[in-house]
Amino acid sequence: MTLAEPLRLAGRLDGQRMGAVSVVNARPLAARVLVGRPVAQVLQLVPALFSLCGRAQALAAAAACAAAGAPGVVLAEPWAQERAIAAETAQEHLWRLMLDWPALFGHTPRRERFAALHRRLGALGADARAAFELGGDLLDLVAVELVAGLFQSMREPHSLSEFVERARRGGNIGAALADIIEMGPSAAAGEAVPLLPALSAGAWAHELGGVPPAAFCAAPTFAGRSHETGALARHADAVLVRVLVERGHRIAARLFARVVDLADCASRLRHPLASDMPRLLDAAAFGPDAGLACVETARGILLHAVRLDGERVVDYAIVAPTEWNFHPEGALVREGAGWEAPTREAALRRLRALALSLDPCVDFEIVLEENVDA
Repeated sequence: MTLAEPLRLAGRLDGQRMGAVSVVNARPLAARVLVGRPVAQVLQLVPALFSLCGRAQALAAAAACAAAGAPGVVLAEPWAQERAIAAETAQEHLWRLMLDWPALFGHTPRRERFAALHRRLGALGADARAAFELGGDLLDLVAVELVAGLFQSMREPHSLSEFVERARRGGNIGAALADIIEMGPSAAAGEAVPLLPALSAGAWAHELGGVPPAAFCAAPTFAGRSHETGALARHADAVLVRVLVERGHRIAARLFARVVDLADCASRLRHPLASDMPRLLDAAAFGPDAGLACVETARGILLHAVRLDGERVVDYAIVAPTEWNFHPEGALVREGAGWEAPTREAALRRLRALALSLDPCVDFEIVLEENVDA
């Protein structure tokens, strides 16, 4: 079973300028089907509810229930949790980087290479040597095949034109980065939706104060504002990501941050639980018989919160990354309007690039109306 309704992204083209953009997110809240069930049944059901990030969802559910004091919950070893999340995140990144982004700009997708790596990541078990070798192959993929041109100089580019020149020297993602930059900036730093800070499970439990209600899960906020989660929030301080953000090219920054995050996943496969890397999964109790888990996934922070009555779930909430990034006042809405579009096709491509950079976990459709009087 998959609870997946497409996102509807509606925009208005006033002559050659994009007007307001809105998001309609009609997908049901998956957590509703978990309430009233025994914990053991919930832990079996959660992976079946989600077509994407099923391992992260399962690990979050188990960790939240264990934190709430559910008896008999068996948790994987921390290194195994870390490696499973990193492998799944790498699979999601490869899908976007090797298939979706090249296709958007007319470059040839790397289907066979993607299929081989995706299969190896899916079959990865407890073999530390296999994980180490696969991590090395992913690091080679990043440096040699995806963005080769950006690593041929020891210094950072001094200008966007130099960034574009380097990006086009090799690799489909480098070419896509150059294409995005040439579309123009998407948002100045002061106008952009803030990036969601990294918080521990205990900090999230304090922030939420209990299992969050359905309204929060559908449109989450932090400190009273919509925020962006995902690779950009995790790697905003990376040198080349920061260069793009400072110049207002947040779509390109998100794409490059995804490349950085793929390299991060490769390192975690080789050295899970390294002391210089934050844990991907964390959990904490909050109040009697209640627990919360947070997982950093490919698309951003995933929260599971549960309250128990003995061995039965009496309240459950899931806050997914898509609800952060496609909030009614979020990054898509903020960055989707106010820029020049010489043609309808150019407007559609840019809106698709923006949506793809925010990476929904469900399909999306774009409805673009035109004001012929503008």
